Amino acid sequence: MKHASFLVPSVLAFLPLLACNSPSSTSATPAPSASTAASASAKPAASASAAPAPSGSGGAAGGKAHAELSIEAKLLQFVPAPLTADTSSLPAEEKAAMEKIIAAARLMDPIFDRQVWAGNPELREKLVKDTSEKGKAVLAYFDIMRGPWDRQDEWKPFATEKPHPKGAGFYPEDLTAESWKAYLGGHASEKAALESLTTVVKKEGEKLVAEPYSKAYAEWLKPSAALLDEAALLTKNKSLAKFLKARAAAFLSDQYRPSDKDWMDLDSRVEVTIGPYETYEDVLFGQKAAFEAYVTISDPAESVKLEKYKKLLPLMEQNLPIPPNAHGERGKDSPIRVVDVIFTSGEARASVQTIAYNLPNDEVVRKEKGAKKVLLRNLIVTKFDQIMRPLAAKVLDPSQISLLSGEAFFDETLFHELSHSLGPAFVKGSKDREVRVALEASHLALEEAKADVMGAYNVLYLIQRGDMPKSLHDQLLVSYFAGLFRSVRFGASEAHGQAAAVQINRYLDEGAATIDAKSNKLLVNLPKLEASIGKLAHDIAVIQYEGDKTGAESLLKQYGGMTPTIKKLMADLSDIPVDVKPIYPLAGEATAAK
Repeated sequence: MKHASFLVPSVLAFLPLLACNSPSSTSATPAPSASTAASASAKPAASASAAPAPSGSGGAAGGKAHAELSIEAKLLQFVPAPLTADTSSLPAEEKAAMEKIIAAARLMDPIFDRQVWAGNPELREKLVKDTSEKGKAVLAYFDIMRGPWDRQDEWKPFATEKPHPKGAGFYPEDLTAESWKAYLGGHASEKAALESLTTVVKKEGEKLVAEPYSKAYAEWLKPSAALLDEAALLTKNKSLAKFLKARAAAFLSDQYRPSDKDWMDLDSRVEVTIGPYETYEDVLFGQKAAFEAYVTISDPAESVKLEKYKKLLPLMEQNLPIPPNAHGERGKDSPIRVVDVIFTSGEARASVQTIAYNLPNDEVVRKEKGAKKVLLRNLIVTKFDQIMRPLAAKVLDPSQISLLSGEAFFDETLFHELSHSLGPAFVKGSKDREVRVALEASHLALEEAKADVMGAYNVLYLIQRGDMPKSLHDQLLVSYFAGLFRSVRFGASEAHGQAAAVQINRYLDEGAATIDAKSNKLLVNLPKLEASIGKLAHDIAVIQYEGDKTGAESLLKQYGGMTPTIKKLMADLSDIPVDVKPIYPLAGEATAAK
């Protein structure tokens, strides 16, 4: 079926899974809560072959909007999904190292809980005491949301009366953007420490103080570092041992750049990502990094097949529809890893689950070594089957449903991550002022929108070049557009959800898709959508290059909201899961109720 030399080969390994529905349902017990799992020791690995629950089991009845649902109905929108991998070929010492790494990763949970909000642990203790059915539901949703605010409904409170603090647990709760800028203006010598990715800002009288993560979270970082050191002694893989030792040292010193470089060189069956990375939780400024961990098992053979795309990154960069001087310069050592995830913690396990990531975010490291793209294969398969297939049947005009493609879904995921490494890195006229810093909190959603749009743009470019088959063209456009409705359900308060809203609203505004009033189905105008993709890629890149914070905020305000049109379309999706609730058998988490 596929014959072009630059097809995405790794999707072929699991395309049969994407082409059929789950064979059976599984009644799964919830995963251990973040707070309890964090204090537990790593359990022996256990094998599991349970299939994910079918799509029909994860929705809420009645076609109601998310905000109108009860807590019990909202829980049903997160369908339990066991995620595992074949570790039978791993040597005993690598399995032993893996268990130590999982134990270290568990300790990211109590840190992240406090980064979300300092009051999380105390509030959760109170919620545990309510043993009524309603109380149990609130606690379960609290654990999914990682706090008392609904991430899918613009941070509305459901287990507290307090409004969500935009600065999360990183700043004093009464800190405003205006007072922050005024303070920095009068304390220039403290600016670097206060704005650091890895400090917590606290108030001492009228003074703001930057406390390093190594001190603020020492209770968990010290034992986590010790476990990483122990894992480094067990593994025979030199690159893994080097990274684990370096990351353990970083936990105690806050100097993450050397270990980020070692992570770029990591080449191991046990592929681990652990530390403070993304800044999504910091809605106030988008400056503070949250702790998370992914423990995965890599597929070296499939990963190698995708390495050829590294060679095309310079061509894709130069082909972008952006001003000549706006092109970024980043390192070419950009490995691509196809992996199966076996455990996540911290931000990686908050609400909606990531299917791929592109790290590190440090532009100094990216300029020298590029960025690694990691695709979570077992999670991609699960989400396509559980969510994308039934969602497309609800959203798309029947004449275009046949264009929905598992391969196109995988392609867009891959090229989304590749596109994070393309386009402007620093603002115009500066060699060190990152786009992230210039755009502040608006950077988060804008960057995700950029990656989505450029991902589609670059796949279309490779099809045009002949590197991918022409038959993929229409499939990519329809699958990409339908996929935006998967993401927009995350909510406009979440970066990926708001990014999807920007794209949907902009494309509808430009006539790239139309809605049938009777059926409430979307018909994609393929030529118009292709043209709109190029225009939006240009507009976002120019905003980033100019460091135009006002322009970014204007774009997000105009297109980044949950419009009546989107809400009407989403109302028909309430019987489809919003996302999965992962269960990790290899980390000792239960897969079936007794």
